[in-house]
Amino acid sequence: MSTDFTASGVSRFPDRDLGVKRFSCDVGKPLAEQKELGHNRWHPDIPPLYELGPGEEIILEAPGYDDYQLQDVDDDGDIKTFDLTRTHPLAGPVRIDGAKAGDLLVVDVLDILPLSGIGYSNILPGMGGPLASWFPEGFKTIWDLHGLFATSRQIPGVEIPAISHPGITGVAPSYELLDLWNRREDPLIVDGLAAPRADATDQAVLRTLGGDALADANRTAARTIPPRENGGNMDIKNLSRGCRVYYPVFVDGALFSAGDYHFAEGDGEITWNAIEMDGAGWFRFDIIKDGMARYGVKTPMIRPSACDPNLGTRYLTFIGLSAKGTDQRYLDLTFAATNAVEQAIEYLGKFGYSPEQAYTIISVAPCEMHVGGVVDIPNAAVTLKIPLDIFDQDILPH
Repeated sequence: MSTDFTASGVSRFPDRDLGVKRFSCDVGKPLAEQKELGHNRWHPDIPPLYELGPGEEIILEAPGYDDYQLQDVDDDGDIKTFDLTRTHPLAGPVRIDGAKAGDLLVVDVLDILPLSGIGYSNILPGMGGPLASWFPEGFKTIWDLHGLFATSRQIPGVEIPAISHPGITGVAPSYELLDLWNRREDPLIVDGLAAPRADATDQAVLRTLGGDALADANRTAARTIPPRENGGNMDIKNLSRGCRVYYPVFVDGALFSAGDYHFAEGDGEITWNAIEMDGAGWFRFDIIKDGMARYGVKTPMIRPSACDPNLGTRYLTFIGLSAKGTDQRYLDLTFAATNAVEQAIEYLGKFGYSPEQAYTIISVAPCEMHVGGVVDIPNAAVTLKIPLDIFDQDILPH
C-alpha cells in the first residue's frame, strides 16, 4: 500500500505540491488484505494511521461499505452471500495533536470523490430497512458515476445528482463510553435488534493490532452499524463537501476515521443503502478547547454545506401519518415515515417503476424527509419530498 503524497486529484499543476498527505486504498482489495489502512470496528486501542496538528489536512481513501464483495455484473448472487461482519472498512484513525478528552474536534469536509467510478445501492435480503419483508429476494442496483450524476441500467430513466459525503466519520470512544455502548446494546442483540459483537467467525479488522492485543480488543470492540455519541454511521446526506462538523472528543488525540463514502443519498437511507462507493475524503482539522462543557455538546453538530444541488421547489411531497386504516399509533414517527414511503412507492408504480426500483430511488435520490408535526395527538405527520427533475418523464398528476 502506497502512502506517498501524489498530486493526482489535489492539484492540476505538476509542480505544485500542496503538502497534503494521502493514504491510498488498493481498489478491489478487501481491508483484511490492506489492514494497515484502517479498521471496521470502534475501539480506543487501534493504533493511529497518522498524526497531524490543528489546521492541517489529510486525504483518506477507503473501500466501499461492502469491502469489495459486490461486483459490476447483473447476477445478484453477491447480495445473497453478503458478509455483514465485513461492512464499513474505514481509513484511520488519524491522531490530532493537542486534542484532549472534553474538547471539540472541528472537521471541515473539503471534498469527496469516487475511486473506481462504480456505485451500488442494493436491497439486501433480510436487510432492506422498514420494508424488508416486501423484498425477500433483495434487489441489486449498479450505478455508473459520471461527474455530477449517476445512472443505472437497473433503473433507466433516472439521473441522480451527487451529494457526495462520508456515511461514517467519527472519533474513538473512551473505554468508559465503549462499556456504556455495550451495556446499552447487549440486551438488544439477543432479539436481533443490534449487531452482534465479534466471535470466532467475525471479520473484524483493527488496523495493525494482532495477537493477544487484537483478541482483547475484539471482546469489547463496537460494530460500526449504528450512529452513536462519537458520530459513526450517521448517514446524513448534508454532511457533504463544504460542511463543517463538530465532534465531541473522548480520548486524547481524538482518533478520527472516515469511510462508507456515498455518491448520493436520500434522507433516511431507507433501504439501508445509499449509492455506495469506494472514495477519497479530504479533511481539515481544528480544536475547540473544553468545547464539550462550554457548549453542552454530547453528539456531533453540523454546519451544512452551501454546495448541495439546487432543486428549488421542484418536489412532489407525500404525507405519512401514524395511522393507516384501522392501525393507530401514538405519535409514531417511524410508522408515519414508512407510511409516506409506501404511498410514494405505490404512486411511482403508476409511472412504470417496480416496487424495487421505486424503493431504491427513494433511498438514493436527494429526497428530503421532514417531521411535519409531533404534537397533534394522536397522529404524527412526516413528509417525504421526491425531486421531480431526476426523472426523464413528468410524474405530476394531471
